[in-house]
Amino acid sequence: MKPTPTLSTEPPLPATVEACHTVIRESWDLMQELRQRLQVLEEQVKLNSRTSSKPPSSDGPGRGSRPSKPKSGRSVGAQPGHKGSFRAMLPSDEVDQQVLCRPEPQCPQCRGEVLTETDKAIRHQVFDLPPIQPQVTEYLRLRGVCSGCGHKHHGALPVGVPTGQLGPRALALVGTLSGQFHLTQGKIQRLLEQVLGLKFSIGTISMAHGHVAQALAEPVQQLHAHLSLAPVRHADETSHKSHKHLMWMWTQVCDWGAHFRLDPSRGQVAAKALLGEQPPGVIVSDRYGGYNFIALQQRQACWAHLLRDFARIATRPGQAGVIGTRLQACGYALFRWREQGKPAGHFEWLQRRVQKHLQAGVAQTACSRTANTCANLLKIEPALWHFLRNPAVPPTNNAAERALRGFVIKRKLSFFTRSGRGLRFLERIFSTVQTCALQGRQTFSYLQEVMQAWLAKQTAPSLVPEHVRARYACA
Repeated sequence: MKPTPTLSTEPPLPATVEACHTVIRESWDLMQELRQRLQVLEEQVKLNSRTSSKPPSSDGPGRGSRPSKPKSGRSVGAQPGHKGSFRAMLPSDEVDQQVLCRPEPQCPQCRGEVLTETDKAIRHQVFDLPPIQPQVTEYLRLRGVCSGCGHKHHGALPVGVPTGQLGPRALALVGTLSGQFHLTQGKIQRLLEQVLGLKFSIGTISMAHGHVAQALAEPVQQLHAHLSLAPVRHADETSHKSHKHLMWMWTQVCDWGAHFRLDPSRGQVAAKALLGEQPPGVIVSDRYGGYNFIALQQRQACWAHLLRDFARIATRPGQAGVIGTRLQACGYALFRWREQGKPAGHFEWLQRRVQKHLQAGVAQTACSRTANTCANLLKIEPALWHFLRNPAVPPTNNAAERALRGFVIKRKLSFFTRSGRGLRFLERIFSTVQTCALQGRQTFSYLQEVMQAWLAKQTAPSLVPEHVRARYACA
């Protein structure tokens, strides 16, 4: 029986020398393409918080820590000459209770009589919390019957009394625990029960979020209107998942306030809805394309992001890595001179140096990604140095990054929202929390005033500082 012939899957060998040259060229081109793809994949694997926008928590234990500063040789803790910090004693007339601790009547050393000196007592104060009991007020809505038609009427609730079961302070506390302290609805429910003795369902906590969002609607709208006129604003965005849909939390921040806005888009439409079609003043941001509608003369690119880009280029082999190292050194010099308070003229040499290295990055042909990055930076070069023309403009977007940090923590703990009510609550509570933090105000006190005004159908206190309102009123 003859064996069954096997089918060969290998391509036939070229028959001529010219065909061999063609195969070699095609193989060489394919090898170069695969090599570039491998370099890209290897670089993506090596990305960390120092070479990208990834958070430090994503580096993992195997990434190694940042280089530590050399040890000074001094002991741990306070150094000689440190004044220390101590809690000031309350005056005696402000304490709730005073207990006299008398010494033993007989000296333990010689068994002599001990005479008490009341004017040389050592004061020791202990702060504690009293047992917390909720204050429950019952309103009896008496019924009346019309003697003419027999229609029944009930007395109305007094002005400022909520139709629900949570009063203004309880509503303000729920909003503060969620927005400022990042507690989930389940944790808020358990805290109210275990600490305050208030037993409510998850649905009641969710409804409380909705009431807080309604009360903050007018103050946050006024905040957005005034913040849009600020001479310097920081802008940034981060992702948020609403049930099954990916959304984006946008923020704009100035020196006195912060405004948050959730949008299903990350494009220029969403950026314009936040900042305005033709935003006034200067916008500090990263190099994301959604901000490209802003004129370069009104834009400042974040140098902290640029340092990460330069660090990533420095990890590449060959000439690209050399250029990245030099650009990284220029970035370090910029921040060092900025900290030392060098005048704008002192940076002229650095500007020329950075431009030279960027042009070299475009000219090199070994790494197309480095060439593209350098070319893009040359296109927006005026936006790299706006902080030299205007001292009020910082070279980094740290203000927006810090403002978004609280929301990112909340997102990691609560994962996503399920309703439009939850989206509005997130927008308005974080606008309130960050604005109060920038102004040195207490979030809980402000929310309490807002909820009292909302329940009484009165005008809510403003989130905009008085001097800002007066400035734009005069304008």
